[in-house]
Amino acid sequence: MKLLRLLAPACVLFSVQALAGGSLDLSVNDSTAAIEYDATRMGTSLHISTGFLHHEDDGDLVSFGINAVDVRTQNSPVRIGVGGKIYGYSTDDEDGGAVAIGGFARYTPPELAGLGFAGHAYYAPSVLSFDDTEHLVDLAVRVEYKLLPTAMVYLGYRFFEATEESQDLEIANAGHFGLRINF
Repeated sequence: MKLLRLLAPACVLFSVQALAGGSLDLSVNDSTAAIEYDATRMGTSLHISTGFLHHEDDGDLVSFGINAVDVRTQNSPVRIGVGGKIYGYSTDDEDGGAVAIGGFARYTPPELAGLGFAGHAYYAPSVLSFDDTEHLVDLAVRVEYKLLPTAMVYLGYRFFEATEESQDLEIANAGHFGLRINF
């Protein structure tokens, strides 16, 4: 568990140095706090992200992701990315990880004046999981509202579960409130 807490800031520092502009996403609820940094590689469609989630009772989660995003339609209200994430998690009883495939989508129609919808889904079957992890699921949906050209608030729901031989470990299964800052 201490290794995960040390690894998350190192991933963020790597991402900040290697990439150009991006976004910082902070979300909380009564028992969970999460931070994620997403950056775009200059001149490419490559998006790199790193994140850390802490739940008071259920454990910690660190992730590092790479997604390709369609850059042909810059002014489109739809933004889609596909790729994968590497996850590491630690609970009081178990540690594990996986390489998951999936993607994200964001829809911000201009006629809704700043209101938008976003979500992501990543899945790792047993062949891409390690330690005792049999499979891993990370799902999230949210409703966003753009307060400023560079900042938005949102309400969302996230579900993260790793299945092991003897149990299902739910590190996140709740709603949350968040803030996303673009720079």
